[in-house]
Amino acid sequence: MDIRPLAEHSLSVQKEEELVLVRRCRRGDKDAFARLMQKYERGIYNYTYRMLGSEVEAEDLTQDVFVAAFRNMRGFRGESRFSTWLYRIALNQTRNRIKYLSRRSLFGRWAGTRDSGKGATAERAETIADGAPSPEQWTIAKELAGQVQQCLNRLPHQARQILVLRDVQGLSYQELGEILSLNPGTVKSRLHRARIALQKHLANVLE
Repeated sequence: MDIRPLAEHSLSVQKEEELVLVRRCRRGDKDAFARLMQKYERGIYNYTYRMLGSEVEAEDLTQDVFVAAFRNMRGFRGESRFSTWLYRIALNQTRNRIKYLSRRSLFGRWAGTRDSGKGATAERAETIADGAPSPEQWTIAKELAGQVQQCLNRLPHQARQILVLRDVQGLSYQELGEILSLNPGTVKSRLHRARIALQKHLANVLE
């Protein structure tokens, strides 16, 4: 049985429901915006965390992204998907935050560390609930995650950005092209170079 028509229908329904929410948001409906925020908050937070390396900064910036989106909702004409528009806001806000932190020599200072924010607590709870790793395994996983984050922070902004969107967020090449305003060939070549650069940094760290 070919399930593609069912999947396509489900996706079509989801898009239509989102458009309805967007129209309500443009009229100032805060409840509709809260539903959109619930749908995309985790993805935006994951992006900002990987770009900044700090849970506290990522939480603050995620809120800033949605505040900016709500304030500018009437300017969203639907020429692109809402998710594309939202990620563009996140990309711009993140770039500006990194510049701000870099001028104050703060960016990267916390790289590879975990804050005591709600994200860390939630992650620990999920890990324990899964039955799982021993304290030694948890320590090793934390150290490896910290080393990967340090290497990400050493990459140029564009390289880090495309790696996070593709390899962490799992966005498609089409989505990347729309968000970054790049053609598919450029997306693939930039991603390839970024992966090579990350591998070199990781090789140096793990030697």
